[in-house]
Amino acid sequence: MTAVATLDYFARSVRERLFVPQSDERRRVGAEIEMLPVLEGSGLPCPLEPTSDERRSSLSVIRARGGALGWREKRSAKGAPYFALPNGWTLTFEPGGQLELCTLPSSALSTMMRDVRAIIGELRCAAADAGIELLSVGIDPLNDRDAAPLQLHSARYERMTRYFDSIGPSGVRMMRQTAATQVSLDAGSDPGRRWRFLCDLTPYLTAIFANSPRYGGSETGFQSFRARCWRLLDPSRTGVPRSELPACEAYTRFALGAGDMSRVAGDGAYQSFGEWASGGAWSVAGWEEHLSTLFPEVRPRGHLEVRSIDALDPSMVGAPLVLLAGLVYDRATAQDVERFLPVADEEMLNSAAECALRDGHIAQVAAELARLGLRGARALGEDMIAGDELEQAEQFFSDWTLQRRSPADSR
Repeated sequence: MTAVATLDYFARSVRERLFVPQSDERRRVGAEIEMLPVLEGSGLPCPLEPTSDERRSSLSVIRARGGALGWREKRSAKGAPYFALPNGWTLTFEPGGQLELCTLPSSALSTMMRDVRAIIGELRCAAADAGIELLSVGIDPLNDRDAAPLQLHSARYERMTRYFDSIGPSGVRMMRQTAATQVSLDAGSDPGRRWRFLCDLTPYLTAIFANSPRYGGSETGFQSFRARCWRLLDPSRTGVPRSELPACEAYTRFALGAGDMSRVAGDGAYQSFGEWASGGAWSVAGWEEHLSTLFPEVRPRGHLEVRSIDALDPSMVGAPLVLLAGLVYDRATAQDVERFLPVADEEMLNSAAECALRDGHIAQVAAELARLGLRGARALGEDMIAGDELEQAEQFFSDWTLQRRSPADSR
């Protein structure tokens, strides 16, 4: 395959697999809600399985409670445990033992959030009975990286650890100690435009929902230290891809420029996937695996996955979903926001992580986004966002965003 044909394959792959046009009438929201299990008393990370030193474990709790609720334990293709819930959702685990509740996409956001809160409530009660606390914060506030072992051992996570360790400490922190609220949205008829719109929203999402000012038992000086870790992790595979380029081209260049963590050159150094490909050293399977190791603020996957929000308490977690649904799915609202929304860049992402709504410009834009997002959410109708869910979101923005405060200010 010639160099031109190779580049065309990568561009076509991104366009046809990641930026897939859909009907604008398809307006669903999905969520991945992450939690950090720690041991009551010591505050240490809770082991996934019992150890010789500690009999309490996350899996023991979930097996007991989940079994009573009809949850079925399974193993992924890579051998990791997870639980299949009767409603089609899953409960999975991250490399450091973090729990992740993954919903199916739904056009009835209020119903989905009712079920999310019920399941998290069940998990928290069962965990508390076993002497385990499930923290809903962006990063472990109690422990540093040395106290957080890798708990899921797979070739993928071992490779990631080696690669990130070659850059600095933030990789281990991200893999084993962070928790987020990820929101997935349908891509619409113009996926590139919607993806870019969401990218430009991400500094404000980070700021509004910042919830991780402490790490390792100390104040960090950042309202979202989780977001700070992402800024330090690996610039080649994080952040917002080049805003001056069309979406598919920007993402293709972003992917090719990211380090290939699966192998090293003869001198022991990592190279970008594009550098390997330019010499013909690539495969379709390797490219697809590489795409799964990219962590931009908004990841295109056929749908669009927003990754900028810290983990939040269940009482707050509906607010970002309501906000994003209103901003994205109500056409008039999206058009109004596009007229004033600045283009996101690394400086804005850094400021959002450090200052959140203490930054005057970010706070001003965030307040307008809250106002318009709620307007858009109302326009979507009761079938999608019922009155009680809307009222909870309105209360959140009134108590926090319009006061130029984020949840981090209460910690």
